[in-house]
Amino acid sequence: MSPYPTRMSNHWWWRPGVRPGRRLLVWHILLHDQPEPRELVRQCQDKLVGRDGLDLVPGEWLHMTTQIVGFSDEIGVAEVDTMLRGAAERLGALAPIEVELGRVWFHSEAIMLGIRPPRALDPVREAIRDAVAGSVRVHQLADEPEWTPHVSIAYSHGNGPAKNIIDTLTPRPAGHPLRVGEVHLVEQVREERLYRWDHRATISLGA
Repeated sequence: MSPYPTRMSNHWWWRPGVRPGRRLLVWHILLHDQPEPRELVRQCQDKLVGRDGLDLVPGEWLHMTTQIVGFSDEIGVAEVDTMLRGAAERLGALAPIEVELGRVWFHSEAIMLGIRPPRALDPVREAIRDAVAGSVRVHQLADEPEWTPHVSIAYSHGNGPAKNIIDTLTPRPAGHPLRVGEVHLVEQVREERLYRWDHRATISLGA
């Protein structure tokens, strides 16, 4: 996600198939039980308060999108159950993973925090993708062949210059530890300029 963008752009355009009220099944890594990463996000967001064109992500909706499965109206209950069993088997064979959250990334549509080492969580995503491929007929695996793990802390809804926003987060913050011991299947919907969800399942690593 380099070089830095010169201008911000609106994140909230409608992606193919997405419409008001339509829900997606998505696997997320969540920060709800991890105070240190949440404090890091708060520190960064405090610097961004008042910047035009930004929507700061509320603490309860902070997430690391790990895999979009597909639209919930295209996926049956039996497929979801099979996917959950497959995910539990595969993720249960992995030990919890420790990474550092804190590398600041700028995209024209968002400000994000990445991880170090950058590929440390690939086994988690691969386990989920294998479970999806083995159970869900209509999925979005082919639409997301690459993955850059990140937590979005703000989305852009404007089209102004990016420099002032980039400068606001200089110097860059120190990284904070993030322990990934579980992943969550959620049913996500976009409401205005916010992603929110209903929780469907939690799968633990090393269970």
